Amino acid sequence: MKRARWIGALLCGIGATLPATMRAQEVVGNTPEQSPYRDIINPQSITLFVGRFAGNAGAAEVGALPSIAYGLRLAIRLSGPVELWATIGEAASSRHVIIADTSVTHTDSARFGPDIKLPLMLGDLALVLNVTGDKTWHRLAPYLGLGAGFVAPTHNVTDPGGYQIGFNFALVPTIGTRWFLSDALAIRIEARDYFFRYQYPLAYFDSLNLHFAGPPPRSAVLPFGSTDRRWANHLTLWLGASYGFTF
Repeated sequence: MKRARWIGALLCGIGATLPATMRAQEVVGNTPEQSPYRDIINPQSITLFVGRFAGNAGAAEVGALPSIAYGLRLAIRLSGPVELWATIGEAASSRHVIIADTSVTHTDSARFGPDIKLPLMLGDLALVLNVTGDKTWHRLAPYLGLGAGFVAPTHNVTDPGGYQIGFNFALVPTIGTRWFLSDALAIRIEARDYFFRYQYPLAYFDSLNLHFAGPPPRSAVLPFGSTDRRWANHLTLWLGASYGFTF
């Protein structure tokens, strides 16, 4: 009897403390239904992008100019917060062309001929860290990434100085976030930088007819002694729609 009364008293005590414990848990944390975190269910996604390629004319002002850009991406979760991306796109860019007669008496506007179209293919593979792991926070999933790839023209034109934009290796740092509308659908807002190198021909550093008689001298495109290889940033802003799925 004493044991039964002791067990009964213990159960009553536990029953009395449970409401207080649950209230304390509600104050300290959240129930699963109230938590700001949600699992990202699908380990793969495909994204369609459209955005703005800022371009960079470079020191000689013959590099890629700003344009609209669009692209496609396949993303695969490797482990926990880490993803592998494969991105391909195109920037509908153009560039200035330096004309043959670059006399020092000309203005900057007369230095260039008509702009030419220069569509650029953009491609890279990237490793990406999801800041909130394999979950969203208030439906947001921010990320940081670094890719390596290429930037190459779909066709090329060589100006009188011998310059053209060829196939270029590119580093592609990325920052952005996904905003999940449902388990499968999300909006991506992203900024990335296609960081690649321009290489200028030796003719750009040459000054011809530098003598006292004859026609006025032709000015060099770039100062003599400066480097012929220069890295340039090409900031790109993407807005995309993602669909998540499982193989």
